[in-house]
Amino acid sequence: MQLTHQPLIYLFKNILDEDIQKCIEIFILSVIEMKENYKTDNLWIADQKIGGIGAYAMPPNPVINPFPVGIERSLYRPLQYARADINICDIRTTARYIIQSCGIHLECVCRLVLSTYKTSSNLRYHNTTLGKAIQLIKGLNAIESNNIVALEGFVKIYNLSKHEINQDENRERLFNAYEAIATYYSARILGVHLLRKINYPKSSDTFEINNDERPFLFK
Repeated sequence: MQLTHQPLIYLFKNILDEDIQKCIEIFILSVIEMKENYKTDNLWIADQKIGGIGAYAMPPNPVINPFPVGIERSLYRPLQYARADINICDIRTTARYIIQSCGIHLECVCRLVLSTYKTSSNLRYHNTTLGKAIQLIKGLNAIESNNIVALEGFVKIYNLSKHEINQDENRERLFNAYEAIATYYSARILGVHLLRKINYPKSSDTFEINNDERPFLFK
C-alpha cells in the first residue's frame, strides 16, 4: 500500500512532519497485518499533538454531536465523520469518504478566513468552493506561499474524491487507507494553521482524547 496521487505525495513530504509520517506508516502496517482488527489509538495521539479541535477530541460515534448548531458544526463535524469512517467502519472501504469529509472541513475553514479578512459577514462566501476560496485567499497575500501550494494540491485530491471513479485496473479503489490518513493529517495541519492566522477560538488549545460518548471534553 502506498501513495500514488502526486498531490498527496507532495503533502506527505512537505506538510507532515517525520513523527506523523512514521505514525501513518506504523498504522498502515497494522491495517495490513491485523485486517479488520486494526487499532487507531496512536492516530489520535498524533492528532492531539497538532492541537486545536480535531477528530481526537470528539466522540467516535457521530450520533453524539458536540456541535448541533453554529459555525463549529460546519467546521468540526466533518472531522468527526472522518473519525467514524476510520474507527467504526473499515478505512479500506471508506477512504474516499474520509477525504471528502476532510475537504469539507477545509472548505469551511477557508470560507471563514475569507469572511474574516474581507468582510464582517460570513454570508458572502457561504457557497464558495474550496478551489475558489483558495484562489481568493492567495490574493490576500496573508498566507505563506508553501501553504498555498499545499492547499492547491489538496483541492485536486478533494475534487478527485467527489467527481472521479476508479478507472485504473491496477487499483482496487480510487484511494487507499494510506492516502486517506495522509489526507486527514494534511487537512488538520493546514486547517489549524489557517484558523490560528485569524485567531479563531480554541485553535491553539489542546484537549483530551475522546474515546467514548462524552460530547464536551474540550469545554
